[in-house]
Amino acid sequence: MRLPSDPAPLTPAHLAAWRAEVSASLSAVTRGFEQKYGYGPGENAIHPPEAADRAAAARLAAEAPAFAELALYFGEIGAVTMSDVGNAYFLHAGARAVRERVALPEAGEAVDAVLIGSDGGGILYAVGADGAVWRSLAASEECGFDRITDGLMEFLDLLRRSVDRFNRTGQPGFV
Repeated sequence: MRLPSDPAPLTPAHLAAWRAEVSASLSAVTRGFEQKYGYGPGENAIHPPEAADRAAAARLAAEAPAFAELALYFGEIGAVTMSDVGNAYFLHAGARAVRERVALPEAGEAVDAVLIGSDGGGILYAVGADGAVWRSLAASEECGFDRITDGLMEFLDLLRRSVDRFNRTGQPGFV
């Protein structure tokens, strides 16, 4: 999923390409993992959405216009587990994410952001009502958040590049 210079809206085709690219990179990460690191790999997978995730996506789409891309994502992608990439990355399935909200005073929004995941150190990722992706400053909702991308497509591309970088170099990524 390469970002165009003038980003277009997220589509099912973008998500299918992202899933294919990241799945291939995750498979490459796990090949020879035990020989390289001395222990077996954990779970590294992109799961399909379940019926509850698709239902949650529909509710989210109706909640705020800026959540439309997030709702599309949850309708196409389930839980994402990258246990062995950098410090690990975990993206929640839609049914879980829509229940987990956080106030983002930094965003100045009246609608609480949706917590979409975390890394292995407890850093949280949230999508605000403006569609931007935010990262917590520490492993707590109370510590504040920084805006890291203007939208979900850009965040997913950062995550894809992080997996690619880890596969090539063993270095953590950009998220």
